[in-house]
Amino acid sequence: MVKLAITANLSKNKVRTLVPEVLDWLDRRACQVVVEEDLGLTLNLPDKYQRVAGEALAEHNDMVLSFGGDGTILSTARKVGAAGTPILGVKIGGMGFLAEVSPDGLFDSLDKILQGKYKVVERMVLEANIDGEEPLFALNDFVFDKGATPRVIQLQTSINDEFLNTYIGDGLIISTPTGSTAYSLAAGGPILLPSMQAIIINPISPHTLGARPVVIPGNKVVQIKVGFSAQSVLLSSDGQVARELERDARIAIRKAKHAVRLVSYDKRTFHDVLRAKLNWGEDVRKGTGTTQE
Repeated sequence: MVKLAITANLSKNKVRTLVPEVLDWLDRRACQVVVEEDLGLTLNLPDKYQRVAGEALAEHNDMVLSFGGDGTILSTARKVGAAGTPILGVKIGGMGFLAEVSPDGLFDSLDKILQGKYKVVERMVLEANIDGEEPLFALNDFVFDKGATPRVIQLQTSINDEFLNTYIGDGLIISTPTGSTAYSLAAGGPILLPSMQAIIINPISPHTLGARPVVIPGNKVVQIKVGFSAQSVLLSSDGQVARELERDARIAIRKAKHAVRLVSYDKRTFHDVLRAKLNWGEDVRKGTGTTQE
């Protein structure tokens, strides 16, 4: 018997109709299902669907279904943590790179999953250690941000204890290859294949044109020391969990020991996804561009 857990972004209206349909479909195939507590309460689901806290979604389940956008998948990845339970992202929302299926193709996808016709891909995770506090983890990125102050901040940056640069500007993004198509891309960073083991160091609105994005091997440790700031610096993990950092705070960011495991069965390559999401080649298909013979 396949055991599945379900979590969802409750702000999406589609969730309120789609999740009950999915539960009915799974019931008819004798699947065992648990739902995240808030989801069960909001949809007033029957008691036969056990309600669990987010941190328990991965316990004794074969897979977690995550209904929402990339933000929901990032949240699910944080809840699953190091358990390694595969996550299937169901896209409900705008442009996203992590969700594997749309509602239209969901039931075909579930049928393939019940037949075991899918694969699991691993995505690199970053870990941030802050002066002995509990570590933070990020599937996309860690962002050092100046917050509401109009003043720039200083972030002294080293790699494996070797000084690299003191970045002066609005902040700094430390990104995984998965996160290369998120905030880092908007800040002018490079796109990396998600299967790579690498770390992007990307300044946000740097005070000097000489400060450019840098890509380093995934086995390196990025060390940040907070320099001058008019107020505390904000460190956020995947844009969802944040901590305030005082001057002289030291942070070490490295590849985590665990990876996030995402369900995949689509034959599309990452290049196909890029063309679809970023509209690459649109002018050529419309007959207004040129091709190379």
